[in-house]
Amino acid sequence: MKKVGQRWGWLGLVGVALMACSQQVEARIQPFCWLTEAETLEKAALLRAATAGDRNARSRYQSLVVRHRQSLRDCRQKSWLRTLGVWIRLYPCDLKSGQLEQVLDNVTNLGYSRIYVNTFYNGQVLLPAQANPTLWPSVVGQSDSQEDLLARAIALGRERGVEVHAWLFTMNFGPTYAARRDRQDVFARNGFGQTNLEDPTSAPTESQPGHVFIDPYSAQAREDFTAVVRAIAQRQPDGMVFDYIRYPQRQETVIRDVRRLKIFSPASLRQLFARVVSPLGQELVAEYLKSGTLRDRPFPANTPLWRDPFTQRTVTLTPDLRNDLWQFALAHARYGVKEFLESATLPPRQSGIPTAAVFFPRAALTHGSGVDTRLQPWTLFTQVTEWVPMVYAQCGAIGCILEELSLVMQFFGRSPRICPVFAGTWRTATPQRLPLENQILGAKQAFPMLDCVSHFAYSWLDPADDQRRRQCKL
Repeated sequence: MKKVGQRWGWLGLVGVALMACSQQVEARIQPFCWLTEAETLEKAALLRAATAGDRNARSRYQSLVVRHRQSLRDCRQKSWLRTLGVWIRLYPCDLKSGQLEQVLDNVTNLGYSRIYVNTFYNGQVLLPAQANPTLWPSVVGQSDSQEDLLARAIALGRERGVEVHAWLFTMNFGPTYAARRDRQDVFARNGFGQTNLEDPTSAPTESQPGHVFIDPYSAQAREDFTAVVRAIAQRQPDGMVFDYIRYPQRQETVIRDVRRLKIFSPASLRQLFARVVSPLGQELVAEYLKSGTLRDRPFPANTPLWRDPFTQRTVTLTPDLRNDLWQFALAHARYGVKEFLESATLPPRQSGIPTAAVFFPRAALTHGSGVDTRLQPWTLFTQVTEWVPMVYAQCGAIGCILEELSLVMQFFGRSPRICPVFAGTWRTATPQRLPLENQILGAKQAFPMLDCVSHFAYSWLDPADDQRRRQCKL
């Protein structure tokens, strides 16, 4: 077992997740469709031998892959859980002979019928260096500049009956983009001219160089990101999943001051003022953005001020002017996110590739006069095929998870398909999180219509192996 782990990145979880199942006669265990440990070990041994040049082992291995593909399909069709996905990153060393096959075998052994492969993240893209039409460097780099790791993963996934969906960070362009002098006007900035990296109130996780948020109104940002989307869509993944469709999070989770909104980049301001329809409106909006408030003085009643971004209705002066200005700024911020997602998903939608939007259920909430700092208007994400709410609440029980999920499930039947993602580990609890299967089964009990869920993340299944794959050099 140890030798397998050293050479193949053997999934140490299998012994834990399957130990209660290894005595079963069935090929796959409902509802999660795990393979038995004996079948898992047999397949790994055949792959090792096949990679070493044993032709007989190669033939037997391929036959087993076909058999397991059919058993996974049969199990999923019989289970209420029609789709079980897992989120994964691939690394250059996965191009080594047999390595990617083992990773995908690990996926199917645990009954996953879909993988979300991170294809654009932290300022790099999962494209071959010699076929990369984008501004971002290749994940694989020059170590094997012609190898297409994403295309290979799609092909191997389909051989195993696994859908391969491309997972892209969307309004988060990463450090290599941030370093470009010709793109400084593209970043989302607050009223003090600060990006999320410069803002001292940014949440620690989003003040790191790997996270650089752009202005969704920037035509340059849309053009640059569209190049990424088109290149990935050309590989014909089974779906494209868009993450980070929001503004950056702050240490204080609620914003009440307009100057803290990331709507002060040049393109955003141009569009904001383009919606203003009168000189008085221009004066009031400019004063409000600069100071965060208004001086008390008389104004002529019923003066037209601006057009609502969503309805195009002209807003006139009312006694509640400060709140009207605040709502105008919020609508402008939300509309930019909605528009950016619609623009980003256009190439795959035109190619018939399903799309999905990843979001935090609480990120759209209002809190009295304030709003969640992420301003993620997911109820407006209606152009996608699937909603993917991240239900990551931590309370050591199922209640907080169901509370988050209920915010989304109330739209069931009037929304795209809903496929929540849960964080955790199979058969293992922490003080803050239930075992993964408890979360999934609890959600199913509360919401019987659920037939699709996913698991964040593959790297949590065997952290040591993920680190080995990540640090390995070709």
